Amino acid sequence: MQHTVIVPVNQDYAILNLFTDSLLRTVSPSTQIIFINDGSGAAVKQHLHKLQAECRDGVTIEILEHDYPLGCSVSINRALRIAQGEYIYFLDSDTMLNHGWQAMMSETLNSNSQIGMVGGVLLYPQTGGIQHCGIAFTDAIGRHLFLNASPSDIPQTTFSVQLVVFAMFGMKREVYQAVGELDEEFFNGYEDFDYQMRARAEGYDIVINPEITAYHWERSSGIHRSHNRKNNLGRFWKKWGSEMKADIWPFMLERLDKHLKEEAMVVSAHPMIGVDLAEVRADADTFWKRLEDADICKVTEVYDYSNRFNSSGAIWLPQVLGKELFQSKQRLLILVDNFTRLLENRYWIEMRHAKRVNDLIIDLYGNVITIDRIYESCWPGTKVR
Repeated sequence: MQHTVIVPVNQDYAILNLFTDSLLRTVSPSTQIIFINDGSGAAVKQHLHKLQAECRDGVTIEILEHDYPLGCSVSINRALRIAQGEYIYFLDSDTMLNHGWQAMMSETLNSNSQIGMVGGVLLYPQTGGIQHCGIAFTDAIGRHLFLNASPSDIPQTTFSVQLVVFAMFGMKREVYQAVGELDEEFFNGYEDFDYQMRARAEGYDIVINPEITAYHWERSSGIHRSHNRKNNLGRFWKKWGSEMKADIWPFMLERLDKHLKEEAMVVSAHPMIGVDLAEVRADADTFWKRLEDADICKVTEVYDYSNRFNSSGAIWLPQVLGKELFQSKQRLLILVDNFTRLLENRYWIEMRHAKRVNDLIIDLYGNVITIDRIYESCWPGTKVR
């Protein structure tokens, strides 16, 4: 077999049925599919065995059974031991796959000898917005790059990242041979990041190919995920904290520079006023310093208004910024944790348009947009993670 697809299943039957339909419609020939039924119950068991009996030529289905959930690491490790493919893929059982995903993953892996792992772009099925296209880090926080953005607003060519989630993941067999199995001390969380850090330590790179897309329901993560989060996170940072690179800043500054250069064809470059609405203060301070060092644009002064609003829900700009900036004819560069916090500001935008000013928003997930785009009838996503 050239390919092996590994799918841990701890899932509702209805969601699983949607996934398996998309998988069998899009999977390439010469593929071994391994389902690990991690204690999902009788309906799921019956469904998987039905698929196995009906499987078409060139594709085989193998089923591993757990009487009760043992978690993602144990499930994947059992499958890896019988995986035959030169290319190995992990998929969540609540993804909706598009044609060509498997060929594009293997082609990406073959494009460079240092590329050992690849991820796709996961979209919210409710809205079509970016749910995941890689993880980047500040000094202490990992963030989902371009969270909630439109797919057209992210880089359109393959780019390197530190980590991707296992919900849609591919790797060369040689990575498995070099790294071995997942660490089963991680229980339903961070085992994927730990594995990739071990692979990076062996010299392999991870990339996102933005042409590979799938919808991801996030409807099941296995048992005890939330209760094990602190333990998994602590274990991960204890093991890898000193190895993480603060790589979010190039993504942010490159997107800002690209945006301003494109704008220069239409508007003149004038100094801006910085408005700081970011709640993660260390990251905010680092951004303004990095911006100054990069010399991308002129910011005359920065106002820290991060203490003027509550930590949950929308940020209402007329109340936060006050009259001193409400009437300003100078353009604002607004830093916020995620731009979706600013969606409920139609009145502000109308008043700012009266001043012929199109303020700019940059967030700590790498998004850069002009505030007039808040007018769009339905943003791709609003969840902040």
